[in-house]
Amino acid sequence: MKHELWYSVVVRDRHGKVVSRERRRSKSFLKQWSQLVYCHVSRTAQTITDTGGVGRVSGASYKNFDMSTGVGDTTHGIRVGTGNTPVAIDDYALETPIEEGAGAGQMNHLACYAADPVVAAPSCSILVPRSIVNNSPAEITVREAAIYMRLGITYYGCATRDVFGAPQAVPVAGTITVNWTIQVTV
Repeated sequence: MKHELWYSVVVRDRHGKVVSRERRRSKSFLKQWSQLVYCHVSRTAQTITDTGGVGRVSGASYKNFDMSTGVGDTTHGIRVGTGNTPVAIDDYALETPIEEGAGAGQMNHLACYAADPVVAAPSCSILVPRSIVNNSPAEITVREAAIYMRLGITYYGCATRDVFGAPQAVPVAGTITVNWTIQVTV
């Protein structure tokens, strides 16, 4: 069995014209992802570092792994940032996350959800997409992306983090769409 994680990034200008795109295989399931898997298969609690750098005890909760969230919510779901430090297994957050808003250096996060699983033998995949709009007064260069997931009911952990192969310049009123595909092949 093979587990794969892919991401794609598409940047569009204010008129919807594609200005850049990238698709790469990700290698960045982080420590927090594996700890939550362990919690579920062993029914044993773990201390897992949240996105604020604080150790939180988490067990097998029905809320774990939740990546779906609404417009403007940056607690979980796909996040983007401007950092470019290489990925490490013990990363617990983006290096420099872009905050929600329309001010300088901020962007507006649209809804994020996990789509229904798609089975195309011998693989099964789940797509997690999110679009983020640059309503700030200047272009913003995005260099990293992550999926933040729930750790139980009130805390959040970083499941994946990738630094893009090429920085993605998002123009004023433009949009960056990040799609992560989690795939298992037998």
